[in-house]
Amino acid sequence: MIQNYNFRKLTLSDLDLVLQMERDFRSGFVVEENARQFLLNPNNWIFACIEDKRVIGFAYGYELNRLDNKGNMLYIHEVGVLLEYQRQGIGLQILTSIKNLCKLTGICRFFLFTQKLNSAACLLYEKAGGEKTSDGQDDDVTYFFNISEKR
Repeated sequence: MIQNYNFRKLTLSDLDLVLQMERDFRSGFVVEENARQFLLNPNNWIFACIEDKRVIGFAYGYELNRLDNKGNMLYIHEVGVLLEYQRQGIGLQILTSIKNLCKLTGICRFFLFTQKLNSAACLLYEKAGGEKTSDGQDDDVTYFFNISEKR
């Protein structure tokens, strides 16, 4: 049940949760000192779904400064949900929560990349309101999520 989960942006005080992701998601994913430095930078994001002091889903990325006054952008480098929690709406809630936090912090849009063949990811991003762009020549697809009314 999604209501029992906690969705939030992680901070340095959550380092133990991030280190646990090394064991839960994949080996070589998290190195302690790098995770510490990542969490210290306010432009870096790890947004997580937490159940019982364990990250079961996440998105991480980087806030990008812009030269105009439309607001910064957020690049999402990766989205992941533990296998046993997939197809339960957690990924959708993570993206929706990120969208809501972006509104509060003045970020005008976020974006991410995937491959056309990753149909589960494509369906998730489209369901979450992502607008797909592709040059049609290769497997790469970009999804943009507009936050503000300004473009």
